[in-house]
Amino acid sequence: MTERAFIKTFLYVWFYIAIAALVFYFAFGYDRAVSFFLGSAVSVMLMSHNYKRTTKAAQIDPESLKRVTMVNYAFRYAFYILILTIAHFSDGLDIIFTFIGFTSFKVAMLLTMWMSKIHKEGDDDA
Repeated sequence: MTERAFIKTFLYVWFYIAIAALVFYFAFGYDRAVSFFLGSAVSVMLMSHNYKRTTKAAQIDPESLKRVTMVNYAFRYAFYILILTIAHFSDGLDIIFTFIGFTSFKVAMLLTMWMSKIHKEGDDDA
């Protein structure tokens, strides 16, 4: 995946989050929509954090990329565990919908790649 497609995903993910949160609100209620939004916001925040740290490490010290990547993943999954624990013990949050929110960036990335592929195929036909 190119850097340009990754950055495009950051723009599209908010549209996807808004649509999915509205669908969850009308289908399942306020608590589950808020849980999904919390998971989604955490996912986007952590992906942004990982992107910035990795890009900075690549520019400053390419040899440190492996270490930075491992630290990023450890931090990301520790933070996911913290948020899921809070959702589990909270009366107003649903752990399953919080977890579904964690997948929002990946879903938006797949949709972005799929739409780009369709767009490119359409350009080839013209």
